[in-house]
Amino acid sequence: MITGNAHDPDTGIAVEVGPGGGLRELALDSRSVRLGQTGLARAILALVDTATARANARARHEVGDDVSALGLDVRARLVESVEDTTPETWRV
Repeated sequence: MITGNAHDPDTGIAVEVGPGGGLRELALDSRSVRLGQTGLARAILALVDTATARANARARHEVGDDVSALGLDVRARLVESVEDTTPETWRV
């Protein structure tokens, strides 16, 4: 399984994602609560972006440079489809 990880020791947040950014694991500790809702959301999303870049790079290494068939290089389309299915109450 190809995954990407990112961890911020200052906030105590760790994430693991698959290629394309699908969240597989999210770990928080008491330090992350001090960030507040908006800060926590931003910190998680930043780590997911980092982990996604790592997972996508690993996938490119395994599959080759032409990963467009996997949908890993079409970020705009992915963002739009996710936004269409994300409830308003989840947005920051």
